[in-house]
Parts: sequence; C-alpha cells; structure tokens
Amino acid sequence: MKIPLKVAGVALASILGCGLLSCLVEEDSENTLAGTSSSATTTASGSSFSSSQSIYVDLTNGKVSEDNATWSAISTTKTKLLNESVKVDYTKDESGNSTGLVRINLTDTEQNTAVHLSGTMTTGGVKIQTSTVYEAGIYLNGVSITSSSYPCIDITKGGSASVFLVDGTENSLVDGRSYGTGYGEEYSTTSGSTYTDDDGETVSCTVVKAAVSPGSDSKGTLYCKGSMSISGNGSLSIEQGYKNCIASKDGILTIESGTYDLKNYTESSSGKNGLFGGKGIVVDGGSISFSGQGKVSTSELRKANAFKTDDDSYSSSYVKINGGTVSATTYNGKGIAAPVVQITGGENRFTVTGVTGYTSDDNKTGSYYDADGVKCSGSITFAPEGIEGDTSVKISGGSTIISAENDDGINAGSSIAVSGGFVYVKSKGDGIDSNGTVSVSGGVMAVCTYANDNSPIDFDSSFKVTGGKILAVGTDQMGEMSKVTSSVNLLNYTSCGGSANTYFAINNSSGENVVAVKAPYAYSTALYIDGTLSGSYTACKSATVEGNEYAEGTEFYLPAASASGTTISTKTASTSSSSTSSSNTPGSSSGPGSRH
Repeated sequence: MKIPLKVAGVALASILGCGLLSCLVEEDSENTLAGTSSSATTTASGSSFSSSQSIYVDLTNGKVSEDNATWSAISTTKTKLLNESVKVDYTKDESGNSTGLVRINLTDTEQNTAVHLSGTMTTGGVKIQTSTVYEAGIYLNGVSITSSSYPCIDITKGGSASVFLVDGTENSLVDGRSYGTGYGEEYSTTSGSTYTDDDGETVSCTVVKAAVSPGSDSKGTLYCKGSMSISGNGSLSIEQGYKNCIASKDGILTIESGTYDLKNYTESSSGKNGLFGGKGIVVDGGSISFSGQGKVSTSELRKANAFKTDDDSYSSSYVKINGGTVSATTYNGKGIAAPVVQITGGENRFTVTGVTGYTSDDNKTGSYYDADGVKCSGSITFAPEGIEGDTSVKISGGSTIISAENDDGINAGSSIAVSGGFVYVKSKGDGIDSNGTVSVSGGVMAVCTYANDNSPIDFDSSFKVTGGKILAVGTDQMGEMSKVTSSVNLLNYTSCGGSANTYFAINNSSGENVVAVKAPYAYSTALYIDGTLSGSYTACKSATVEGNEYAEGTEFYLPAASASGTTISTKTASTSSSSTSSSNTPGSSSGPGSRH
C-alpha cells in the first residue's frame, strides 16, 4: 500500500494568507488525552503579510530595504524602516564591534510584518525580535547561513511566526554552536544543586564551563520562542551539533508543506532532536528526513529523538501526524517522544537503534556535561523505541513502519488504540507495549519480535480486538497473545519453531494464501486476527512466497500470490484463543520490553 505524499502547492497569494495553526484538544474513545484538530485554521486574513508591510534583507551584501529596490547598508547603528516601526542593525560586542548577528526588531509594529531573507552568511546569524501581539512572516528565499555562536535564525520575544520556504528555492542552515558550550552573556555559578536537563530528567549539577544562560534558551538552529508554522514548496536543510534542528520552545511547531533534510550532527559535534515543540508538533504535509546520533560515553550522555515535546513543562503536549512523509533514523533516541501521539495519515518510517545494554530503566549513571557545559551527575534512561507516548498512542490512518533494534516498537503508559491505517513493527523489545490497554478496531497490523522475555503485543490491563487485521509473529514467553479478547475470528499457532529470516505463511483450505511475512527473528508463536476468517487454515514455516508486498520494504503480504512451505499445524478460525501457560505477570519484563 502506498500512501500518496501530501504536499500543498502554495502560490504566493495563498502563502500570504497562511497563518499559525490553531489546535484543539479532543478526547479519544480510550479515555486518554488526545491531540489536535485534523486540519489547520489560520490566524490571519488573506492580506496578512502585505507588500507595504514588508522588509527585505540581503545577507550576502549586508543590506536592507523596505521596497526591494532601494537598499541601505546594515551597520551597528539602527536602520529604521516602515515609519520607524522596524529597526535593523548588527549587534555589538563589548568593544563596540559588529558580532555579525543581524538583529531585526519588530516589537513596535502595529500589524503583521513580513521579513524576506535571501543570500549567504558565513558567520553570525539572524535574530528577529517579534511583537507578542502581531505575527511575523519569515520568507526564506535561497538562504544559506552558517552561524557562529548563535542560532542561524532566532525568533524571540514569544510572538508567533509563519516561516515560508519560497517555491523552488533551496535553503541551508548550519549551526556553528557545539554541544557542551554555554552561549550567552550571563552565567550562574551555583554548584551542588539540582538541574532539569532538556529531556526533563532531574540531576545534580556543578558548573564547570557555563550554566544556563540567555543564549542557551535558543534551543534550535531555526528557533521560535512562541508557536511557529512552516510551509511552502521550497526546501530546507539543517545541520547542527548543539540542541534541536527546528524548535518552538513554548508553542506548537507545525509543518504544513516543504522538503526538510535534518541532521543533528556535524563533523565535530552531535546535538539532540530533529523537531521540538514545547506544547506540540503537528505535521500536515511535506517531506521530512531526519538523521540523529545520540551519545553514550564517560563525558556525554544524550538522546537523539526525531520528534520531541517538552513533557516536563507541558504534560499534555503531543505529536500529531496528519499527512506528508516522515523518514527518521536515530541512534540512542526515539522516533517520537511525547505524552500523546496521534497518527491520522502520511507515510511514516522510524528506524531506531542504540548501544547494546542501555535499554533498561536507570541504565546509565555518571558525570557528564549537558548541552550548555553544565557538569551533571545522575542517570539517563535510554530506551530507543520507535514511538513512545507517555500517556497514549492513537493510530487511525496512514502508514507507520517501525524498526526498533534495541527496544519496543510502540510503547504507551496508558493506552494504544489502532482504528485504521497500516502499522508494521519489527523490534527486539515488545512490538506493541502498553501499561494499560491495547485496542484494535480497524486497520492492518503486522508485528514481528525477538525473544528475551518479549511479546509481539504486551499489555497490563486488556487486549481487545473488534475489527481490523493483525498478524503477530514472535516468541510470546509471557503468554500475552493468548489473552486477547476478540469479537472477530482468529488463529493462534504455537510451537512454530520458525527460523530467523524465513517466511511464515497461512493458507486456506483451498491452498490459497491469506497472509505471509518474513520473520526477522526466530519465532515460536503466531497469531492472526481477521474478521473474514471462516473454516480451517494451515500455517507453514520456511515458506517460498511470491507476490507483491503490502508496503514496500516490509516483506509482508496480504495476501501473497502463492506461499508454500513446511506445515506447522491446521487450525479452525474462532473467537477463542487457546490458553498457554505463563508464570509471568502481564506487562512485566526484565528486558528491553519493560516500560520506561
């Protein structure tokens, strides 16, 4: 199944009418927190960013204009534009010399203002001081910025911003800051106190290089203190080794369209997350690629998540994916980490790996430097899971493909609900792991897991199925799959004895294939649930399979054109699953499948 890429075609006239996404909170059927409305609403009218309320900045030549025709040189003395409501200058160091940081002050504006950026900057950055009443529109028109001690683009003061990738343009941001260095003018000298790091973990700290400072508040290469939406048919590449690639500190980060190539590392340093939204992240369209590298060493401990919200400050923060494509590869991090996760559409692929042995609770303790150079002592919990919802995970559409080489595929503190879409999970921890309930009412799921006290589907309270199709293949050492409550027919095969990297298949009484998957790990149990099942079905291992994959790269077939192999056993479909003995408590585990 291929989900078409949703990329909104944004002409200039429609760009001018785009505004900030307004998000609503809903309550889902599993009595958990929910995310946002399925579509964006704008905060500005069609004439929101008019040409008469625009300024233009040429970064290559260090010039500014209010009509894109008459230009003035930027200096350390303020240039006043638009009836003196906008001021532009270079910030100064202690000696009064230019720092190379262009400062654009919009705090005195009395309407929404557009800032058009173009050209190349090899040191410095752009700092935009926004009004908390009116919105800023930032147009990236072939921008290339390599910063020094600053974010490449720093949108401060807490006002909302809409960033537009001008159609057909390529934009590049390289953050010159490095992990373990404090940036800013004021430093705390407190020692022996507690400190909450960027992941919300409380540790003790002693200041060695620099403590939290005003500069460290700017946690992204493209950073906005308030809410920020990004759209357009251009592209944006970001390379950084400090904190986050794109961040909205105290607001909602919305990706509406555009192409994004994000890396959290440079040749000399690695940072943290790809997308960070304090209150939430919404993806409505576009194409997002993220490559992340975390660190585990005697001096550096940090995670690299593709999507991260500030669950310490905002306990109801969320990630919601409505469309577009996401391709994320992380090392020592998660694909998504938020209290609430909702996927309603899009093509989403998450590949997560980590250091072997660092997947259980409180697994790494020691002294290390945080992003700002604070020396901390404490524990960091590494759990490289595909998707983690501290409260809930809800999937109702789209295609979500997860490969978790060290831990769980999907993990939630309260509930996991699947009502539509396609979900494929390959994991060495539990495939689907909820500390509360798992419910499936629609969609298609394929889950393949490893042994080591794990289960394809793990839960503490209940596993209920009222619709959809589920194929789960693995080693169910906790006997979880036999405890399913299903109102639709199922087949439960035990003592399969299947080998890794071989096909498992189920055929009907006429020899026609119903479902097949290539098991990446050795397996002993297989459970298939499908409301269309009726009669007897034969399972076979080490099968030869022909046909088209259900989704590219999954080696999952529904059905295959043909499949034949060594017979395991024949079962009759029913709503009752055979019981298997287990001395384990549901949901408990000492290995990677444990709850983090």
